[in-house]
Amino acid sequence: MVAIMGNSTAYPLFRSAGAADALALARRLCSLMERRDPVVELTAELQAAEDVWRMLDVLPEAVYIAEGLPFDSYHWTHEYRADTLPRDSYGLVTLLPFRVDVETQVNDELEDLFVRTLGGGPASIYWDGSWPDVPELDLQAYAKYEAVQVVFNSLDLHGELPADEHTVFVHLSKFGDLPRAEWLARQVGGEVLGESVPGR
Repeated sequence: MVAIMGNSTAYPLFRSAGAADALALARRLCSLMERRDPVVELTAELQAAEDVWRMLDVLPEAVYIAEGLPFDSYHWTHEYRADTLPRDSYGLVTLLPFRVDVETQVNDELEDLFVRTLGGGPASIYWDGSWPDVPELDLQAYAKYEAVQVVFNSLDLHGELPADEHTVFVHLSKFGDLPRAEWLARQVGGEVLGESVPGR
């Protein structure tokens, strides 16, 4: 295993109109990992009051950041816990959109609920880990920056290109490693859908 410094490079391998299909393929990719972290990152932009109410049932302990407020030099962020959010939809509307970003133990049931709760805003599930060696292709595992990410309601990694589709990305070393991306795609019946993009 080789340790490297820097950020990942990501490749899109699958795109679907079905969120459950994208999640299923992402989990198949996760099963290929030699090592997977026990923590998963769930991120969503909640664009309607109904989205917030639904998500509170799934992530009641999370911090919800109001992004609809003007800049306030005294408050760099506007963070709310479930018990401090306005109790009426009108009060919530003035704060929309909200962003929620949680790291929690890997839990298929929670991830399923999270996906079923999403509205139309961009969202993501990110699993960190490491890919195995593939000796026949002379591919070595790296110690960092390898992951699977499914991005909902977007064509791009950062949720900046809204879409009615959901995209699965694999994160690889900063060197790009297209042969690795192609190998991973073959294992799950996908294909590399485009150029690499800077990861995280």
